[in-house]
Amino acid sequence: MNLKELLAPAGSYDIFRIAINAGADAVYLSGHRYGARAFAQNFSSEELEAAVEYAHLNGAQVHVTVNTLINNFEVISVLKYLHYLYRIGVDAVIIQDLGIVYLARKFIPNLEIHSSTQMTIRDYDSIIWAYKNGISRVILPREMSVDEIRRVHKNLIKDNIPMDLEVFGHGSLCYCLSGKCYISSFNNGRSANRGACTQPCRNQYRIRYNNRTVTQGCLISTHDLATYSNLKEISDAGVCSVKIEGRLKSEDYVGTIVHSYRNMLDIIKKHEEDENEGRPIEEVTIDGKIESEIIEELKYDLDLAFNRYYTNGYISNDSPGDVMGRLNSYHQGIYVGEITNIEGELITIDTSKKQHPVTLQNGDGIGFKYHGKIKGIYIDNIVKQTDTEIQLNTTRDIRVGSEVYLSYSKEAHDKLKKYNKDLIRSSYPISIILKLDENRHLTGNIKFKVENNVIEFDYTSDYILEEAIKKPVTVDDIIKQTSKTGQTPFYIENIEVIDLEDNLFIPTSKLNQIRREILDKASQLLLEYFIPPEKEVASIKKEIKKYGKDYKARGKLLEGTISNYQKNYSNYIGLSVYVDNLNLLREVCKYPIIKVYYDPSFNYQSPKDYFNNISKELEKAYNIAGGVELVWVLSSFISQKDIAKSNKVLESLKKKGVNLSIMTDSPGIGNIFDCNVYGHHNLNVWNSYTVELLKNSGFKGLTLSNELSQKEINELTFRVEDKDFPLELLVHGNLELMTSKDDFSKLNEGKDLKLKNNKDYVTLEDKKRKLKLKIRFDYNKFSHFFNKNCLSLIDEIDNIKKIGIGNIALDCRFSSEKYVSNILSLYLQAINEETDLEYLKDTISNLSQSPLDNGNFIDGRRLEDKNY
Repeated sequence: MNLKELLAPAGSYDIFRIAINAGADAVYLSGHRYGARAFAQNFSSEELEAAVEYAHLNGAQVHVTVNTLINNFEVISVLKYLHYLYRIGVDAVIIQDLGIVYLARKFIPNLEIHSSTQMTIRDYDSIIWAYKNGISRVILPREMSVDEIRRVHKNLIKDNIPMDLEVFGHGSLCYCLSGKCYISSFNNGRSANRGACTQPCRNQYRIRYNNRTVTQGCLISTHDLATYSNLKEISDAGVCSVKIEGRLKSEDYVGTIVHSYRNMLDIIKKHEEDENEGRPIEEVTIDGKIESEIIEELKYDLDLAFNRYYTNGYISNDSPGDVMGRLNSYHQGIYVGEITNIEGELITIDTSKKQHPVTLQNGDGIGFKYHGKIKGIYIDNIVKQTDTEIQLNTTRDIRVGSEVYLSYSKEAHDKLKKYNKDLIRSSYPISIILKLDENRHLTGNIKFKVENNVIEFDYTSDYILEEAIKKPVTVDDIIKQTSKTGQTPFYIENIEVIDLEDNLFIPTSKLNQIRREILDKASQLLLEYFIPPEKEVASIKKEIKKYGKDYKARGKLLEGTISNYQKNYSNYIGLSVYVDNLNLLREVCKYPIIKVYYDPSFNYQSPKDYFNNISKELEKAYNIAGGVELVWVLSSFISQKDIAKSNKVLESLKKKGVNLSIMTDSPGIGNIFDCNVYGHHNLNVWNSYTVELLKNSGFKGLTLSNELSQKEINELTFRVEDKDFPLELLVHGNLELMTSKDDFSKLNEGKDLKLKNNKDYVTLEDKKRKLKLKIRFDYNKFSHFFNKNCLSLIDEIDNIKKIGIGNIALDCRFSSEKYVSNILSLYLQAINEETDLEYLKDTISNLSQSPLDNGNFIDGRRLEDKNY
């Protein structure tokens, strides 16, 4: 069975303990910083250390999330934090930031690294890249299908690459591809990539097309993922770990989900064992319940736990329309019935059509749903209850016809209390061989296994066995007493007593003491196994401390109004432009620009249409571009199949003398194309170490993240060693804030959203029209969300020159030739210092159909808790 790990979430120590006790093989959690759930309670240092010890005593692991993006002001602090996690024996860290991967490998090479799903490692080339950069597990995007995962696993086996694959198996789904969403950052001042997402996807919206409302509801809210019925298929595909989402969820939620999935995995494991041994596959019994009963209880428990109704997810090939939950974004619970009568405070509920067999009790929480709104109460006065009817008293203002849902079960809550206490389960097999030495001391040779490694030690008791006066001790007596492992991490795999002399005596209390001493020593060695050697820890600390001092010293060069670095930096700045069609390309190439990013993804209706025609379009584009470098922008979230097709297109064009470059947001394909490869802003370049890693990975230039402030960019560019390496900043355009696999199917009672052509778009807006986004669709039918505001940093050009940016880029896709011509002209004036910058900004404001803003450049994520 490939699927060996059930990975549970914990937002607090109490929830962590419940997760372990309910059967999790590993728990992922966060300290107070650098975890992508800033509003969870999270763990103090003392709680982290206690959690690591508790997990290891229970045969489980702790994975710590260090999965936010990190700026250059924070890298040394993060490096020290990683050293601390390594020192206390954390089993793995989950990292999103590529630069932190680079630093971890450099200073703490034995620290196990798992790539966060936000790293968006989907294609096989990027998985190989991850392996070469010291990543031992890839947490795959939620949008990957089990078929894609199976192909990846087969290739890993073929190439003998020991890479673990992990997937999300249950819980909330992020609407955006791999969670790379910038809506919260640019509209609410809190970055999702920094753990501060405001969850705009759960709000109510309407879609407008041609100035009319097409539909409304929770249009970009997903159902919750549930894969319990597909775990066997997921395991067979090569997945080693299934992950439960929920570091913001309650104790009851985590306990319920972990217990349910533990039972399902144990059932699958038992069936596979029977099949492998050639035994008949029979129903499994757990805690006195047969398999069918367990599954029915599981379905009931999952329905009762917080959910937004369930989808099998993209992993099981559900369509986007089936993944989405557009009717509502809240938890309802289990359907009980409908109110048929109200007499004063007495209400009658018809339960003949209930979802599950339900018996309410005082203390349960129920909700009354009427016209889409829910009012809740806790029951304290049940008057009557039969199979088809319930009567209870309530003073709540409710209506006949209201649907009734059970949202909280006191019985289920009480059942979970057994997990809410310290409990050591016997997880490690131990072998004990006891014998007497020449002085009649009982000695032992003890062995136990941890992660297939054998730990061995010898033991000698202080007690001297005496001549027996009445009843001598027997071998069976000694084995009986020393076999009681009780609340310890061990269970007896083998125990022997050899060379025991006749007619000797030892009190039972002494045998019990010997057993405790052996198991205490074994427990100590068990915990020490996970702690790295002191010399290694001290050496790493020394190196990091020295590096931190050097880093701080170099930083002093930035002090003062104008640093030497700024003085020596050239005032020249290059200009690049994004376009999406040949007419725009023809217009922009009239101007002195250095690169054109050509994005044809929105010009075609399907992948087949795209790859049948893209060669001809790119050849035309190349001829139009003349001497300007033409960069083919590959589609977002590109698949391995499309990478191979794209490479063939490039090779065939090269034979014709058409030499293109490419742009990608896939981190591992910088070296597989025989051309210049540039990094898309979705690569989330936040620090100079990410620059270094991607440069070493074959990239010839990178676009920095627009989430960064001027101050952060200044620090980044200053820290980059190779000052000639091209770094670019997007300074103009309606920023693309999110890409989703959603195609807006199954709207309006099953009707799809129909657009006239692939140039068309729809508008998504909230009820107050504060958030307004344009949605366009690429050839994969992925939806791309563009901000209503237009980023314009033309008035900041002088500052941009000073902070070490060599190139700026204008996103002019989906614009008219006239508009693009005017914008280019204005920016060239700004670069050449020909006109007052404020005047140029006013001119753009008059030209633009969108409000202008400075994005995050001035203040950064203004509502984020910044610690530098």
